Amino acid sequence: MTAGDTPVPFTRILVAVDSTPASAAALSYLRGLLCPGATVRMVAVAENPRTLVPLGGWAGAQLQAARDELRLDAEAAIKTARSRLDGCGAELEDQLIDLCRVGGDLVHALAEAISHWSPDLVVLGARHHRALMRWVEGEISAPLTRLLHAPILIVPVEYEGGLDGPPARILFATDGSDASMNALRAGARLVAPRSEWRVVYVVDRLLAPGTGPFEQQFEDSLTKGGQVALKVAGDELAAYEQQNDWAVETALIRTDSTYDDVPHAIDREARSWKAQLVVLGTHGRRGLTRWLLGSVAERTLRLTSVPLLLVPPADS
Repeated sequence: MTAGDTPVPFTRILVAVDSTPASAAALSYLRGLLCPGATVRMVAVAENPRTLVPLGGWAGAQLQAARDELRLDAEAAIKTARSRLDGCGAELEDQLIDLCRVGGDLVHALAEAISHWSPDLVVLGARHHRALMRWVEGEISAPLTRLLHAPILIVPVEYEGGLDGPPARILFATDGSDASMNALRAGARLVAPRSEWRVVYVVDRLLAPGTGPFEQQFEDSLTKGGQVALKVAGDELAAYEQQNDWAVETALIRTDSTYDDVPHAIDREARSWKAQLVVLGTHGRRGLTRWLLGSVAERTLRLTSVPLLLVPPADS
């Protein structure tokens, strides 16, 4: 999609499901996004009991009973997901992955399902300060890198905004890079025809107060770069105005102190503005801005309670 084109909704969507409230939150949010003609593949993973708990002397019938229970749990998750999306106008498919048969772990199983089916959007639920559903336990950066071949919409279980349709209040954090603008275009594909956009650039106060003129020069440099980035994003969104009734505002925001950071600034802005969706690219400029969006995206994911669309570079 290029500037001025009518945003085309995502029509090939993979959603990972399980029996947790995080999965329910993701499905509830996803329902508001779906349009007739979309295809949704619901993927559930039946875990291998040997990888979950020390089984000690378990064998035979006991082990088989545990396997059967986990498979039934995955089947129930798919059935629940289907009922939550019933009547949405999309074509529903399902896939159950039994790790007792195929081996591997949850992260690699999901990554393989994404790779084989090639969705244009992946949807996951998230626990606050935790991993993606039960898919990633522990450090998230490496699994997220492996998964991020398509835009990933992450819905925190804590999100309480609710949607009757596509999101209408969108916070887009830009750094002015091509990757960032690619994220904006992906975000436009999820948005309601009548929407409010708030485009922000975060000026990160890198230096401790009192470091003299260099501190001010640094901040001035970041501010000028931010003004350029905001203009580029604003011009991009203005190109859609003939097709959409969008209200767009831009703002430079600053971290509060040297103990603050970009992810917390983005999260504060999203919550205070009551955003229904935050859009981030996963790579940005390096160097003076310290805007390592791979890192920023990961840390924002860990703390935000607002749905977050993470978009890889166009050539990813």
